[in-house]
Amino acid sequence: MATKKTIAMLLISLLVIIVACANVGEALSDCAMHCLPGCMKQVPVASIDTCGNACEGLCDQLDGDGNPGLGDFS
Repeated sequence: MATKKTIAMLLISLLVIIVACANVGEALSDCAMHCLPGCMKQVPVASIDTCGNACEGLCDQLDGDGNPGLGDFS
């Protein structure tokens, strides 16, 4: 039977692997956060990642710094 020390090492190794493989996404800009609900309504089968990427692209097109002008999402 495995010792407590062996089990602890396996659990720590597993934790390190999980943390290393975790997909830590980028935070969306304020512009994209305003766009996201509209995208999710228009394309119900789209994932949050897909709409997030699309909204970031839209925001970059609307304004070079990623922030829409006033009224762009009103």
